[in-house]
Amino acid sequence: MQQMMAKGLAPTFSGDINPEVLRGVVETAQANMPIEPGVTFTSEKFGDMDAELSVPENAREDAVIIYIHGGGLICGNAKTSRGYASMLAGETRLPCYAFSYRLAPEDPFPAAVDDCFEAYKTIIAKAPGKPIFLIGESGGAYLSIITALKARDNGLQMPAGIIPYSPIIDMSGAIDRNHPKNKDFTIHPESLDRLTAMYISEGEDLKNPYISPYYADFKGMCPILLAWDITESLAPDSEILMEKAKDAGVLVYGKGYDDCFHAFATTGRGTSESADVLKDTVDFIYSHIG
Repeated sequence: MQQMMAKGLAPTFSGDINPEVLRGVVETAQANMPIEPGVTFTSEKFGDMDAELSVPENAREDAVIIYIHGGGLICGNAKTSRGYASMLAGETRLPCYAFSYRLAPEDPFPAAVDDCFEAYKTIIAKAPGKPIFLIGESGGAYLSIITALKARDNGLQMPAGIIPYSPIIDMSGAIDRNHPKNKDFTIHPESLDRLTAMYISEGEDLKNPYISPYYADFKGMCPILLAWDITESLAPDSEILMEKAKDAGVLVYGKGYDDCFHAFATTGRGTSESADVLKDTVDFIYSHIG
């Protein structure tokens, strides 16, 4: 399966990382993702951000999904989110929002964090009282975690659950990603340092929990569903997050898959493993919708 993805179906964050080139790769890759039949799309604005709402046929009205795209915090937008957002909408029969948060290096931290939190507050206002689920992969998984932490810290309605696929939780160097099982071809450990340098301006405290949730207190967090590849560079992040959440009394579920690839979950039905994660995602949402 790794070889399949290596043939142009996933961006590789290695070597000289050029945001403009990677943005083009992501747009091309996402253009090849099928759109879920029966899902319609509505363009919206969250302040200055472009947003898109995916609505399935016979949509349920008792919850909302927010899909926060990945892309190393340097690429992706609402339109490149359409393939997986429409799949989430179709599988759950719930409306699913995606949006174009600001990207590094042009807009470093806290731009993306601020945008995701503003989008979350906007959707709370649009769907008052409804359960809201945050789903994201890679950088989007990180932003899902931070958004939930900020909601808790600001006394807002908490998400009904968050589903971070292959998140990064540390940018301070506390986690060693050169683990024995690592054979990640998408994100090498040294590439994470380059991405961090693009995302974090000099002088920022890398132990700020909104930069590195590794340092966060998880007490009072909503339920979490994790999925990751045990051979990816970021596998320790998911494993550590799972333990930290458990220690804080959080309801957390998770599974590591062998010999997949970073953020494989967003291929949806494309592999047996990602199809398994998609089923778990739907089951998790339904079990926490009330």
